[in-house]
Formats: sequence, C-alpha cells, structure tokens
Amino acid sequence: MIFKNIKISKTSHLGILQINRIKQNNSLDIETSFEIIEGLKKLEHDKNITCIAIIGNDKFFSPGADIKELKKLNYKKAKLKGLFNNFDNISKVKLPIVSLVEGHALGGGLELCLMTDFIVASSKAKFGQPEINLGLIPGIGGTQRLKKYIGKLNANYLCMSGDIITSQQAYDFGIVSKVINKIDFKKTSLEFAKKISEKPKSSLIEIKKLMNLDKELNQNIKKERNSFYKLLDGKNKKIGIESFLNKIKPVWKD
Repeated sequence: MIFKNIKISKTSHLGILQINRIKQNNSLDIETSFEIIEGLKKLEHDKNITCIAIIGNDKFFSPGADIKELKKLNYKKAKLKGLFNNFDNISKVKLPIVSLVEGHALGGGLELCLMTDFIVASSKAKFGQPEINLGLIPGIGGTQRLKKYIGKLNANYLCMSGDIITSQQAYDFGIVSKVINKIDFKKTSLEFAKKISEKPKSSLIEIKKLMNLDKELNQNIKKERNSFYKLLDGKNKKIGIESFLNKIKPVWKD
C-alpha cells in the first residue's frame, strides 16, 4: 500500500509511524485514519519490531479531526462513512504503542494519544479537547478515557472548557508519562521508545493485553460516538465550524 498521509520507518526493534499531512497540519480525516491503522498493521507484521512510536512534527502531533470534512457531514453521512471507526482497530494491535508528542495534540489528536499505551511529551507540547468550541464533543473516546485515566472532574474541565493545557499540566493530570526538554526531544524521546523496544516482546504483549481488559469502556465509547454523530445535525455544529473558519466568536443556539 502506498501511503499519502503517513510515513513508516524503523530503527532496530522500534517501528516509527509519522503523521505526515503537512498542508492540513496533520488533521485526521477518514483517509488518514485508515492509513494509520494500515501503517500500524504493517509495522506489527515485521517480526523484528517489538514497539511502535507514533510521531507528528514539531508544531503538530495532530490538531484533531479535519474541520472541512466535518463541515460536510451530518448524522446519516457520518454513520454511513463510519467516521472514527478506523481508530477502533488500534486496540487490536498487540505491540505496545507510544505517542511521542512534540507539538499540539488536540481533540482527536489527544484521543489518538489516549488510545496508545503511554505518552511522552516535549516541554512545549500542548494538549486539549476543544471540540465544544465547534458545538461538538469528543467522539473518539475522549470523554470515556479521560474520565478513566484522570478522573471525572479533570475530564469535565478539559471537555467542557475546551482549554488547552501544557505538557506539565498534562503530566500533573496523569495524561503524560514523561516530559522531555524541547531542545532534546527528538533524540531523547526516540531513545526512550527504543528502550521499551529492547524489552522481551512476549512480556510487552502480555502486559498490554492485561492493561486493556475493559468491556465497559468499549461499550461507552460507542455511546459517545453516537452522541457525536447526533450533534453533527445540530445548529451549534454549523455555528461553531463557521465561527472557527472565519475566526469570529460563536453565538450559540439553545
């Protein structure tokens, strides 16, 4: 398969998947989400790889879903296209996956990170769930994973305020596992991921499998996604997206 929006490579036992949709700031449209899954599968099938790192660039890991794509979707179209469904397949990857976040991981970008096994961030990285500013909600598991990982109150703060937080705040919340100085990030973060890749593959796979035992989470994520789809038909989605694209303050409808 020829990839348009990602790049894959490897160094020793570490597989590297880079989100590379530069002109769109690494936003996650349906095509890119499919390529991410296919890229992860390809790396996993390499018998020499024991760990996978997902990276972006120095400005954006990913700002989330492609706004222009969302603008065209309503409930029926989103359900028909299976919006965000590709990401559900990340849980099928047996190898540990680490997110190395140098820039912004917002909305679906943060939700992608939360689907991996842990997050290493630059001291200048930013995180947040700003979907509410578009008249929407997180739709790729954000409400459910954040609630589970950082508690209901902190999850409500991020999802209801739409605030963007620093990597240190994300570390304090328990979202980020390790913060690395921006200057040293590329080298040091890859060295850390390589450290994981040098551990016994069988043990890494078993640890991940045990950590991911959670049927209730998967059921609740389906409910969250259906709520996201419903809001695509709402007036506030149109107001929010138009306001975002035109850089004006939205005036919400009840």
